[in-house]
Amino acid sequence: MSFDPVIPIISSLLLSYIFVVAGLHKWQDIAEFKTTLSNYQVVPESLLSGFTYIVPVLEIVCGVALLLPSTSILAAFLAAVLLLMYIFAIAINLIKGRRSIDCGCGGTEQKQSISEWLIMRNGLLLVICYGVTASVLPRELLWFDWIVVLLAAVIGGLFYNILNQLLVNKDLLKVLRSHG
Repeated sequence: MSFDPVIPIISSLLLSYIFVVAGLHKWQDIAEFKTTLSNYQVVPESLLSGFTYIVPVLEIVCGVALLLPSTSILAAFLAAVLLLMYIFAIAINLIKGRRSIDCGCGGTEQKQSISEWLIMRNGLLLVICYGVTASVLPRELLWFDWIVVLLAAVIGGLFYNILNQLLVNKDLLKVLRSHG
C-alpha cells in the first residue's frame, strides 16, 4: 500500500516529539526512572543501572533520527522495538495483577498507573511507526502540503498530550474518590 508523501513526514514529526520528550523526562530525574524501571521487575538487577541510562538515550536518539530523512526508517524500527518492549513490560505486569506501577512515560509531574489504555496507546504509536516506513506515491510537495504537515504534527502532539493527561486524571480521580 502506498501513502501520500505527507504521511511519513507527519508520522516522523509526531514520533520524534513523543520520543524526545519521553527521553528528556526520564533523563531529568534519572533516579526516579531507575525506581520506575525496577518496579516493572522485567530487567535483571545486574542490568538495571545500564538500562536506566540506555533507555532515555535511545529515546532521544530515536527522536532526533526520526527527523532526518536518511535515518527516519531505521529510527522508526527502533521506535517500534522500544514500543513493543513497553507493551510487553506493561502486559506482563497487568497479567500479574500489578496495576499500581507508574508507567514512567510522563516524568515525575505526570505519574500514571499502567493499564490496558497504555497498551492501546502504544499500539497506535506502532501504527504511526508503520506510517514512517510505508511506501509513498510519487508527487512533489507544495507549500500547502507543508502547512498540512505542520498543522497535523502540532494537532497530533496536542492530542497525544491530552490523551496522556486524561490517563493521569483517571488515576487522580481514583485517589479523590477513595478519600471522599
